[in-house]
Amino acid sequence: MIESPVVSIHIPPPMRRWSEGHEEITASGDTVGEALHALEHACPQLAGKVLSSTGQLQPSVDVYLGAISIRAREGVDTPIAGEEVISIVPRTTRVVDGDISVG
Repeated sequence: MIESPVVSIHIPPPMRRWSEGHEEITASGDTVGEALHALEHACPQLAGKVLSSTGQLQPSVDVYLGAISIRAREGVDTPIAGEEVISIVPRTTRVVDGDISVG
C-alpha cells in the first residue's frame, strides 16, 4: 500500500482560533486539496474558511506549496511530491471608491 505524502500546514495567526491555537498541523494527501480536507477533518472549525463547499480555494485566502502559490499551479489539484510545507495566507480586502478588491 502506497501512503500519501505528509505535509506541515502552517496556520496564520488570525485563523488559529479555529485550530485550537495550533500554529501547524500535520496532514497527508496526494494533492493540496486532499491535505486541506484532512486539515478540515482535524480542525472542523476551519471548514469553509480555506475551501469552499465545492472543494475550491476560498477567494479570501492564498495557499502556498513551498514558495509557490497553488493559484499559479494546478489549484487544489496541485500534487504533493514529498515532505513539503503548505502555508495559508489570508488575503486583504479593500474598498476603494465603492469597488471591492481582494489581493
